[in-house]
Parts: sequence; C-alpha cells; structure tokens
Amino acid sequence: MGLDELELAEKPAIEIFQGLGYEYVSPSDLNSTRSSTSTVVLKTRLRKQLQKINPDIPKEALAGAARQLTSTQSPNLLEDNRQFHQQIVNGVQVEYEQNGEQVGRFVQPIDFENPEKNDWLITTQFTVQVGDNPRRKPDMVVFINGLPIGVLEFKNPTDPKATLENAYDQVNSRYRNDISPLFRYNEVIGLADLNEARIGCLDAGWQWYRPWRYIEQEGDERNLPEEEVLLRGVFDKERLLDLIENFIVFSEVDGQPVKMLAGYHQFYGVREAVKSAKDTQGDDLGRIGVYWHTQGSGKSLSMVYFVRKIRRSRDFGNPTFVVVTDRNELDEQITHTFSDAGYNVSWADTIPDLRDKLDRQAGGLIFTTIQKFQTQNDEREHPVVNEREDVIVMADEAHRSQTKELGENLRDALPNASFIGFTATPIHDGDNATRMTFGEYVSQYTIDRSEEDGSTVPIYYESRFAKLQLNKEAISESVRELLDSGDEDLENQLVEKWTTLRRIIETADDRLEKIAGDIVDHYNDREIEGKAMVVSISRKAAVKYKRYIEQQPDSPEVGVVISEPEEYIDDPPNEGKLKRRFKDPDDPLKIIVVCDKWTTGFDCPPLHTLYIDRPMKNHNLLQTIGRVNRVYKDKPGGLVVDYIGIAEDLRQALDKYTSDIQEMAMVDVETAVEVMQQKHYKVSRYLSRIDYEGWQELSELELSRLIHRAESEVIATEEKQEEFMQAVAELKRAFALVTPHNAASEIRSDLLFFEAVRDSLRSLESDSTSKDGELDSAMKKLIAEGVTADDVVSVAGFEKWKSEEPIVSDEFLSDVERVEQPELQVKMLEKLLRNEISTRKQQNLAKYESFEEELEETLNEYNNQFLTTEEVIEELRNYADELQQEDRRKERLGLSAEELAFYDAIATNTETEIDDELLQEIAQEVCEMLKQNVNIDWTNRKAMRSKLKTRVKGLLRKNGLSHSDYQPLVEPIVHQAEALYGDVSAETHS
Repeated sequence: MGLDELELAEKPAIEIFQGLGYEYVSPSDLNSTRSSTSTVVLKTRLRKQLQKINPDIPKEALAGAARQLTSTQSPNLLEDNRQFHQQIVNGVQVEYEQNGEQVGRFVQPIDFENPEKNDWLITTQFTVQVGDNPRRKPDMVVFINGLPIGVLEFKNPTDPKATLENAYDQVNSRYRNDISPLFRYNEVIGLADLNEARIGCLDAGWQWYRPWRYIEQEGDERNLPEEEVLLRGVFDKERLLDLIENFIVFSEVDGQPVKMLAGYHQFYGVREAVKSAKDTQGDDLGRIGVYWHTQGSGKSLSMVYFVRKIRRSRDFGNPTFVVVTDRNELDEQITHTFSDAGYNVSWADTIPDLRDKLDRQAGGLIFTTIQKFQTQNDEREHPVVNEREDVIVMADEAHRSQTKELGENLRDALPNASFIGFTATPIHDGDNATRMTFGEYVSQYTIDRSEEDGSTVPIYYESRFAKLQLNKEAISESVRELLDSGDEDLENQLVEKWTTLRRIIETADDRLEKIAGDIVDHYNDREIEGKAMVVSISRKAAVKYKRYIEQQPDSPEVGVVISEPEEYIDDPPNEGKLKRRFKDPDDPLKIIVVCDKWTTGFDCPPLHTLYIDRPMKNHNLLQTIGRVNRVYKDKPGGLVVDYIGIAEDLRQALDKYTSDIQEMAMVDVETAVEVMQQKHYKVSRYLSRIDYEGWQELSELELSRLIHRAESEVIATEEKQEEFMQAVAELKRAFALVTPHNAASEIRSDLLFFEAVRDSLRSLESDSTSKDGELDSAMKKLIAEGVTADDVVSVAGFEKWKSEEPIVSDEFLSDVERVEQPELQVKMLEKLLRNEISTRKQQNLAKYESFEEELEETLNEYNNQFLTTEEVIEELRNYADELQQEDRRKERLGLSAEELAFYDAIATNTETEIDDELLQEIAQEVCEMLKQNVNIDWTNRKAMRSKLKTRVKGLLRKNGLSHSDYQPLVEPIVHQAEALYGDVSAETHS
C-alpha cells in the first residue's frame, strides 16, 4: 500500500490508543451492533456501564437515565451539547420509588475517579447518515461508555493540499451540518497528520485549534511527532477525564452559548497549581506559588479552571476562594468571567461588606479589590476576619500591590489562608518580595511560546513622535523626569511632576490636533480590518483627542471612555454599550480614546493598533501594550505607535527579565519591514523569469498573456504551486502589518500582481470545494491605483472559472485553446475533467470509475515525465471528446441518465451476450422498480442490500436470465443503486 492517510496517520493512531488501553473495534464489527447508521451511541455498552458504575440504582431508573442522555434537549446543537456535558459531569437526575417513598438520585454516566471502571473504545471510518443527508465517515471516533465524546480527522502528510485547515472545514462544516447528532455528544475534536496536530472543540474557530506540547506534565517535551504527543497527552485515560471534567467551560456571548476548551498550557499549569495547593494546606507560609502566563493567553480562564478543579476534588473539602485585584476594571472583568462561566459570585461592595462575606464557615467565591483591606476608624492594625486554613486567596497581577501595606492587612485578615499569585507579566529577578509572599513559579507560559502556539500575536513598535517633531523641550524634560524615577505608578506617586506634564499636554492644542490627524491617516492606511485605541495622559486630553479626530477628513467613528465622564461630556454614552460596540468587528465604531480605563483587563480581539500619548513604565506599560496581542482571524500582529517616547522605558523594563522575553515582548516595526522585504524577495524568485514591472500599463490582451506566463512558471509541480500560494499569503500578512510604512507602498503594485496570479490559479484548482483561505480574513482587499486582484483575474479570462463550475462544453474548451502556455492548458483540462467526472460518477459508477482510473493513470504518466506536455494535452482532449460523446450516446439510446447508469452497470459486467433492446428494457425496469420502492431504508445498509438483491434477482429472472447469467450483475446493480439513491459509494473512505 502507498504512503497515504491510512498508513501515515490513522494506523499509528490506532497503535497509540491500543497502547493507552483502548479497545479497537473495526467499523464492520461495530456496525453489526448498531440498529442503523443514524445511531451514534453504542447503547448496549452504555446500559452495561451505567449498571456497573451505579450498582445501587434500579434498572428502570438507569434506563430512564439512558433515555435522558440520548434525547435531544435543544434545537441549538451547542446548547444541546452543553446540557449533555452537564449530564456527564454532574450526573443525570432520576427519581424512583424505594420502600414506598420517592427517591431522587444522580446517575453517573462516567466514573471520573476510577478511569479503569469505564469502557474505552475507538473505531475508524465510523459511518453515519442522518435522514436524506449525505453519509459521512469521520476517520476516528473515541467512545467512553458507548458515548462518542471524541472525533479525530487525519490528513495525508505527503499531500500538500490535505492541510489541517481542510480537516477543520470538513469536521466543522460538512460533518457538523450532515451528521450533527454525533456532535451532540462531542467533547474534543482532534486534527492531525504525521507532522502536525491540533485540538479544539465544537464550534470553536480555526484560530482556537491549538497544538498540544506536553505529555505527562508541564515541560515534558519529547522529540516525537505532534500527532503522537497530542494523542498521548490528551487521550491518556486519567488526563482525558480530567480535561472533560474540569477544563471545559461554557459561557455566553450576546445570549449565545460558547464552548471553551483549555489549552495545554492552562491544563498542565492548573494541574501543577492544584497539586501545590494541596501540598500547601496547613503550611505556615501558605505559599502556593506564582502562575505566570503571558497576556492574552487565557489567564482569567485559568483561574476558572483552578477553582473548578479544586471544588470537584475530594482533597479540599469546601474551601472559600477570595479573588483579589487592585483595580476596579480588573475586578469587574474577572467577576464577569466567572459569572459567565456559570458560577455564583459574591462581590464585595464596601469594607464592611467584604468583612461580612469573609466571615463564613465554608464555601463561597468572593471578589474584591485589595483597597477594601484598609483599616477603619481607630484601628491600628487590620483585625482577623477568618482563621480557617481552607481559605485560598487568588491574587491577580500579584506583584503590584500584594507586598505593601494593604497586602499585609490581607494576611492579617486571613492569617491561615493559602496564597497563589496569577500574573500576565513576569516577576523580575530582583523581586524577592513577591516570591516571599507567594513562592516560586508553579507554571510559566512565556511570550515566545504563546506566539509560537498561536495563543497570541506578536507586538510591533513604531515611533512617530520624532518624525512629527511633537515633543517640545518642556514636554521632553517632564517625560524624562517621570520615567527616570524609581516609581511605577507615575500619576499617584509623582503627583507634582505628573500634573505639570498633564497640563502642558492638555493645553498644547496644536500638538493634539497634529497627532489626531496623524492617527486618522495612519489608521486609514493600515491594511488590516479592525479597531484602534488611543491612550491619553488625562481625561481632558482624551475628550480633546476625540473632538480633533472627529474633525479630520475621512475620520472613522470615534468614542471616548473615561471615569466620571459627565464632568467633561454632556449626556455621555453608556460605557457598557460602547464596550459592546467596540468589540463588535462589524460595528462602525473603530477608534476609542481612553485614559486609564480599558488599559488592563479588557479583551478586544479585533484591536490591532494602540496609539500611546501617555508616559508609562514597567508592568503598567506591558499590561497596556498587551491589549493588541489577541488572536483575531488572520491578524498578523499588533502595533504600538508611540507619540510620547516610551521605547527606552520598555527596554529598561525588559532588562529586568530574561533574554527571551526581552526579544519577544515587542519588536521594532523596522524589523517587520525587513521580514516583509525578505518575503517579497522569496515570492519574486518564483517569477524570476517573468518581467512584470509596469504590468499596470499593459493592454488587456498583454496582461492576460503575462498572467498566463506567470501561472505557467508556478505550476511546474504541485509542491511548487502550494509553496507559492503560501509565500504570497505570508507576504500579504507582513505587508498588512507594516502599512502605512513607505516600504510597503514600494511593493504594493508587485503584491497586487502576485495576488492576481494566486487567485487565478485558485480558480483552476481541481478541488472545487477547497476553502478560500481569505474569505474570512482580517485583511483589507488590496487596491493599487484603483485596481484589485479580482480585476486582474477578470482580465486574465478566468473570472467565470471562479464563479461557475466548469463543465466540458465548447465554451470552456475554447478558453483552454486561447491559452498559449501548454502547462496551463494541462491544468485547465484537468480541472474540467475532474469536475465533470465527479459530477457524473454518482450517476454512473461503471462508466466513470473506469474513466477516472484512466485519467489518473494518464496524469501520473505526465507527472513522472513519461508523457510530454503536448502528448498529455492530446490525451486530455480525447477524454473531453469522449465525455461529450457520452451525452450523445444517452440521446441515441433514448435513456435517461439513471437508466444509462444501470445499462452500463449490466453491459460492463456480463459475459453473456444480451440483446441491446433487452438491455435497455432491463435498465428501464430497474429504475422503475426502485422508484416504486421509495420506502427502502437506505440508512440500514445491510437490510437494504439484502432486500434489494432479492428484487433485482427476480427482475433479471423475469427477463429470461439464468442464475449464471444474472449472478455477476446483482452486485454492480445494487452498488449503482446505492450511489444514486443512498448518496454513498460503498467501501470507500470519506
């Protein structure tokens, strides 16, 4: 067998699962236990396991639990999935009579504490058909106790077109739409080939499918294929149960359910943190550790997973959690994160309210700011509020305020509590106070690893204050005095200096107006769709910025968010409404001006540019720039534009941290320019023999010929074409990141030409279902001098090849003849023939399966250079002529397309000479017989085939064929019937 998907991805996966203790059952053996292909739950195994795990519950009640588990609860698939998830994690509630009384109990579908008590099974090519939908065969399905909790889709790593993104589309589009009942039970979805693997969950976007790096524990990286690491890391029995029980969260966005699966860094990090928390119980120091995961990588959700895992563990009883922040915005954001995830939260409003909420004997999830741990009235020290040992304090951004007086008050109030610090910025080498308070790191997820995994995007820096000659001497001196100080909280610790600078900037209206104009020009010239934020030094400056931005020609809609806005704005808009609008990528509100608000604890993935006109340093600076590092579609990175002079202070802040963080935290935009230029050179090398300079001055005919010559250069091999496509996509992302830099303008015309060549080639792809990778893109459509790539494709003559499905017709064949490049003619003919055969094959298996084999053989000979280009063109033209003749044959015989299919199924499989007129009559009778039996159950293949064979034999006998005559014909006729009416080609992989 050749090197294909089965050999390189599927079979190794089976071996790994068997090594993990799973039972492998072949699809044919498993199908014999199913009532039909629409049944996705292995009900016999489910009933057996329910009895095994819940031996004290009567069979009738267990049967009721099984019915609940397998019954649809909601027409919304994700909502249905949420209710199923709650059932398997929390149990299925049943009632039954015991000793004359009604008893309520929870049936546990899965034993989370004893993995080996569960039934673990995998199968491959799991055939599912729902009603009249197409039949689908996921490559692998993972069952726990008969419930299909996992789906895996594999791709052939040797096929450049078989990408993981294609696998994602297959699962989340075709499978989800056609066999949705399978996904009602789904917890995880894996995509893999030999070299690459990703894990995700139902309805998560492609950007949320992430690699899995570790196996046993954090840092356990081995030199193994990604597929093997993912399978061993995720599907180990204990870890998979932990992932399902504690690391899947359902939330709501705009009233719609959203499912979130922990990334590997969250999974292993939280497991380490919980282990440390267990070891810390009763310890005098109470130091659980520091959990450092870089900004944008899901730290708040890690806090949710941490609480969830501890609450469900028998090792902790019923602890009280106290979540402490030092800013109201963070307090609000984290509180919402927990409440959206379904937690009952208790928010402390005042100091007395906090003390009252803390004074409890068990349980509770309390949110507060550390400022509420102030002393009151005549108190000389903070009183003890709760002496219990099972209190866990979770401090967010722990290093900022936990080691000062308020931090000491917190420890006085909760003297026996355990403390864990969560932070998105690292603790620098000299920060011993934070380590003394919380302990050492329990988990680290660095900037470089986050960007490598796709959890965040890189941040780039551009200085514009010198370019615009903004900072006059008075401003420059004040800024340097502030930033050279030893304090981080510049506004509150250095009040006099801050006030001086604030007043200078607020009253420098010419400067504010100049920056406002630059912001609008810069934003409009960026090649990325999304949002921008302006960070100003004060509320007054923020309001002025909004006004000046609005006055600029072509300004997008702008809003302002400040505390107590009524002091500066008449009838200010609701902040919550502004936040919802700004987060909506389709809302016209594109720019927001802020002072302090929204610079921490605010996530807006479409936000791509941050304009800074406010002195900041250290953690405050890193927190603020982190607003633009969130993943959004194909956003290539975030950009920080500096109008005040913070570059040196960023470098000084990073000097305190490790070298890898210094390199990755923020990159100068000039570095991005160099990368763009390198990628431009790489693409141009593919077209080194093509003179495309000045292409926009050519006539339509000359441009058409130029595009065809460029395509011919690229399609020498399939690998070269795929590499070119990828190189153009990478150049487009680099270009979008750099704009509006002059270097980007210099290559704009070239990039537009490259995109036109790429798009024209896409229109000739033989796989008509392939996904256009930029349909859902964050990039703006590139325009140069009023021309788009679509315009060029139109000139090249391939516009209808994109919009229509090419068929073998004189019109499309004439398109081929007009092309001068032979290699391009081959590509066009291949697309024509593949599309035509794919369409006709379902109607006539006998004819077009052999036709397809001949085509593959011819193309293989050409690719292996056994045929010249001229010879293969001649062969392909002959095939096209044959296809056209087939249409004329149907008319000559007086048969419909379906009748001709059965005519060919009989004619090509009989050794008996059958009169042509009789053959036509038999074909027509077979069609009529099938039409009269529309009640055949096509979802039960075994029963359907048996019934159909009996009827076909009777029909053939009636027409005078002996047993030896008709026996070879029965199977091909049934096979053709399945293809026509059952929407499946038997015994093939999906």
